[in-house]
Amino acid sequence: MGVESFGKKEKSFSLPEENTLPLRIKDSERLVDGGESTVWKTLTQDKNQVDKMVALKQVRKEVFASEEEMKKSQEFYKFLKNFPEFGEFVPDTLYFKAKLTSDSDPQAFCLQSFIEGERIDRLKDEEIYNDPAVIHQLLDLSGAAIKILQETRENKTHKPDFMWTPEAGKWRALLGAWLADPRYSSNIFIANKPDKEGRRVFFIDTGVNAQERTNKINELHGRYIVSPLGEAQFKRWMEKMKSILEEKFQELPGEKQSQ
Repeated sequence: MGVESFGKKEKSFSLPEENTLPLRIKDSERLVDGGESTVWKTLTQDKNQVDKMVALKQVRKEVFASEEEMKKSQEFYKFLKNFPEFGEFVPDTLYFKAKLTSDSDPQAFCLQSFIEGERIDRLKDEEIYNDPAVIHQLLDLSGAAIKILQETRENKTHKPDFMWTPEAGKWRALLGAWLADPRYSSNIFIANKPDKEGRRVFFIDTGVNAQERTNKINELHGRYIVSPLGEAQFKRWMEKMKSILEEKFQELPGEKQSQ
């Protein structure tokens, strides 16, 4: 999972050394402190004493620590993970409830492997489109995203959030996100290096959108306005990426270079 501080940057601090989490924490750095959770880049040690870097999301709003809300989040993650073609872009996520310290209230947490990289809305075009393998993965993600938007709209269920996370940003990115342009999504992530499967593109927002859960107007707006608009924008983006492959890398639409 790749993340960066939202809005005004605050001084980072570490998770407490004396904690009750089911993790052996060696070091940690707070990356995101906004919205419904705090995200930590955490160096942990497994039962075999092997160091692993993980992203630990600590849910801040009390309601999200309930068993019911955590179950909803888990169910939505499983839906995304098991959705044909889309699930391969969703990092493995472990959910659990724990107290941060002995005198803390129980909270919900989720855990993912930490991925070094950047959100697509913070990258320049030349950084995104300089590797044909990345373009092909973005094309595959876009095609799967269109299918999942269609299915969630038809079945009247929650959809993935491909939109912009509220923070201080450039007007171009703000306008693009307002128009549901996935090029300015804060939830599509490009890793610096491919994983063992050769993947560099990830979808990192694996929780149900809180406002859709609690506000009927937002739910209807997302389903009948944002969803079809996002679908149209994904189609438009796919045509642009196919043109880039053809013009820059001499690939005809439908071809795929060896990666």
